[in-house]
Amino acid sequence: CPDHLKEHDVVINSQVNPLVDEINNIDNQLSSLNVGESIDKCRQKLDKWRHDCHNIIDHYYEEKCQELQQRCVQQASQKRKKIHQLKLKTNELIQEQEVTYDDISSLKATINDIKRDVNQFEDNGILFDIHPLIINQNLVYIEDLISNEFDISTLSSPYRSIDCSTDYCQALASNNHFLLLDQYPNLCLFNKELILLKQTPWEYDRISNMCWSSTINGFIIITNKNGVFLINENLTSIECIQTIEKKQWLSCTCSNASLFLTTNTSTSDIFQFNLLSSFHFIKQWKSPQTCNYDESIYNIAYNNETIALIIKETFFCSHGQYV
Repeated sequence: CPDHLKEHDVVINSQVNPLVDEINNIDNQLSSLNVGESIDKCRQKLDKWRHDCHNIIDHYYEEKCQELQQRCVQQASQKRKKIHQLKLKTNELIQEQEVTYDDISSLKATINDIKRDVNQFEDNGILFDIHPLIINQNLVYIEDLISNEFDISTLSSPYRSIDCSTDYCQALASNNHFLLLDQYPNLCLFNKELILLKQTPWEYDRISNMCWSSTINGFIIITNKNGVFLINENLTSIECIQTIEKKQWLSCTCSNASLFLTTNTSTSDIFQFNLLSSFHFIKQWKSPQTCNYDESIYNIAYNNETIALIIKETFFCSHGQYV
């Protein structure tokens, strides 16, 4: 009826005015906002990143300086040894008084070789090469004005696939060059075309998760019993990280400075370790900060100073397990 319609319009219109007030408040907030302070806050993060990077470069530089000094001392010692052997040989020939023209020619050739070697060492030191430092432009992400909405219809159809037919849930991780796939009992390394480059046996217990760290330039693999492992990009080195306690680890992710691990227990905990300091423990978060007491963390991911969690409900079965 008209009265009800009028009453309905009044109710609707009464809800508009508070919205207008809220819009005006937001507008006023933005107008009074000091953009310079926001820039300074972001710059502080960027400056810290630069400071950490300088520390990494300085540490690498000091290591190479020590190595260079050691190699130079070894080279000089080796040259002294050759000169000493040449002196002994010359004195022996002088004492025997049976020097031949062949001996003289051999001595001259040896002296010339040593002299040339010493002159080169004096002028240029030892041979070494320095490659330019290539900066990955994706190391620092700055949000732009492009919409964050993702249209799944824009994805192209798959052009290549890997057979993963197994009852075991497989973990994978990638960097800009390779894809590392857990195909138990092997670790498989693929290139961008998903062509198998290398396969190495995995001699520890089942892998829970893995991730890539550009900071330490290596893959990090976590297991449920044997701890956490660091593997280089070419799978030539597998090292158990001794500073991380063996727990029932389930998932992992990395920021530029930290490694985050979650436990495979009810009311999952999150642990933070320092990538820049031999994986030393930094912090631990427990329930209810991480999840509710009837929940557990299924997966964790880091991007742009933000940690995302996949959380699932946990049920306690009669046979004493959490599912």
